[in-house]
Amino acid sequence: MALVVERTRLLMSMLGQSPGKIPLAASVPDESERLRAFAEIGSDWFWEKDAQLRFTYMSVGIDGQAASFADDFIGRRIDEVTLPGFEGVDWRPLIKLLELRKPFRDFHFTRRTQSGVLRHLAVSGMPIFDSAGRFQGYRGTGRDLTKETLAEERAAIAQSRLIDAIEAIPEAFLLLDKDDRLVLCNSRYRELHAPIAAMLVPGALFADMCRACAYAGLPPDAKGREEEWTADRVRRHKAARFEIEERQIGGRWFQISEQHTRDGGTVVVQTEISALKRREQELAEKTALLRATLEHMEQGMLVLDAELRIKMWNDHWIELVGVPPELVGVGLPLEPILRLAVVRGEFGLGEIENVVRQRLQHLRETDSDVSEFHPPNGRIVEARRSPMPGGGILFTFADITERKRVEGDLRRAKDEAELASRSKTEFLANMSHELRTPLNAIIGFSDILMGQIFGPLGDARYSDYARDIRDSGLHLLNLINDVLDVSKVEFGKVELIEETVDIVAIVESCARLMRDRADTAGIRLVQELPPGLPQLQGDSRRLKQVLLNLLSNAVKFTPSGGRVTIRARYRGDDGFRLIVEDTGIGIAETDLEKAMRPFGQIDSRLARKYQGTGLGLPLARSMAELHGGKLELESAPGQGTIATIWLPPGRVLQPAPLTRPAAQR
Repeated sequence: MALVVERTRLLMSMLGQSPGKIPLAASVPDESERLRAFAEIGSDWFWEKDAQLRFTYMSVGIDGQAASFADDFIGRRIDEVTLPGFEGVDWRPLIKLLELRKPFRDFHFTRRTQSGVLRHLAVSGMPIFDSAGRFQGYRGTGRDLTKETLAEERAAIAQSRLIDAIEAIPEAFLLLDKDDRLVLCNSRYRELHAPIAAMLVPGALFADMCRACAYAGLPPDAKGREEEWTADRVRRHKAARFEIEERQIGGRWFQISEQHTRDGGTVVVQTEISALKRREQELAEKTALLRATLEHMEQGMLVLDAELRIKMWNDHWIELVGVPPELVGVGLPLEPILRLAVVRGEFGLGEIENVVRQRLQHLRETDSDVSEFHPPNGRIVEARRSPMPGGGILFTFADITERKRVEGDLRRAKDEAELASRSKTEFLANMSHELRTPLNAIIGFSDILMGQIFGPLGDARYSDYARDIRDSGLHLLNLINDVLDVSKVEFGKVELIEETVDIVAIVESCARLMRDRADTAGIRLVQELPPGLPQLQGDSRRLKQVLLNLLSNAVKFTPSGGRVTIRARYRGDDGFRLIVEDTGIGIAETDLEKAMRPFGQIDSRLARKYQGTGLGLPLARSMAELHGGKLELESAPGQGTIATIWLPPGRVLQPAPLTRPAAQR
């Protein structure tokens, strides 16, 4: 009885069961028989080994597998078995476990039968110890895995053939599971989606793949609206069946078809149809009817014959216009549809039959036009009419409700911006007048104090203070003038006074004005003008303003001991160039655009080293552009700046006579 109980415990433990405590009572045989039946169902045969690891027992399996070689195992160790068919088995891993008294599960090996059939077998075993802990041997089970192994091999072969077949098809193939995660895709799909190939791994979400395609620019119409395109693609993917033709990778055409599998997955097949599309286009060119039809398929479409009877239409036209289905059909007249539109007020007021008659007459007498109407669904529809071969008419309809809304918003924004600009200009003009009046008084009285016209001031510091007041007033007045000029340029109120300009005289005048400032700063101001420079057509005051702004910037940003050079160059059809070059602190390439914007300050700190409003360069560029030219900057930190004013050849007059020597300091 103890042996039965012990074997029962062993069988249950090997089967993953917990036998608990089995009482040594009359019920044990029934319980052991029941457990043995369970064990025999889960295994093909049983075996036992003694403490010397020799087989002492081997049952006959359910299908008799163990019966044919049981006698060759009984009394032998596993390494002593010489039964034919086991020659290729490596028993060493199993022997090592046995010697270590370790339990083992599903040790796999093969045996080739006398008929040549290869059987796949597996054994499991557990060491047995007595109550004193002495090793008694092993008990275990054996299973024939041949059917399972062959089934797995057949499944692997079938899967390999399936993969080979998927790889062999010219279409791009994608398989998703029920959670919309990637299962597999073929090399054609990877080739078409090369920019996102790194994420085409099992488990990748379909939505993430779509988003990556959008941001990689694979579908052209996703550019600039990547998230919108992704959401729309995922929405269409959720449909029961999805099929579409669209332009995608590299501008090529593809037919994308999706079909859900029975387990909730999805098969996506992407077929390139670029050649088909080209053939359709070639066919469309042979007949105007087919060409016009294909070109307008994405819109509402209606085709009438020469008698104004319906020849072709699409559902989008019915949806846009709101035509009852009973009025639509091949060969039906257009007149009832027009009458319905008149009744609904889509063509304005008037006696119904007169309006219908006028509309029909208009269709017969005019070739093409564009009109808008408002169907009762609240949309704004644009209708375009084009003549067809044979006297027919092609109508295309587009829903422009959103476009009209956007146009209205833009129009209102434009009006508001223009109003704000006018208000700003008026404000600046008024403020400049109000500010100039007291500034002129401040500057005038400071000049009186500096000149001590009414007698000495007493302390020399008063004269210095008066000079500071005058300089500050002049600086503020210049700032007001610059702000007003920028405002005028932005509002388009600056008009050039065209005249003949002596550019050499302008350069010399500007150099004289800047000489004291340059000398005070310890900067050498140089003129390098070639002889025979031509005269220009332009506004001399504005050109002088441009040059003064450039010279002022150059002197301001050039350290003591530096140099500012004025050059000019004229090369016939290349136009005229006036150049101001300094050896100053320079501007980083990333800051050049900022320096050209109104009020742009590269050093925007409150206590920056170089003071100013940032209007000099923008004003210079604006004045140059008013002359049809441009301002170019070349600069690098610590290398100085080269500012070039280019004027087009049309601004160059006949070269001046060679009577004036080149100016040079």
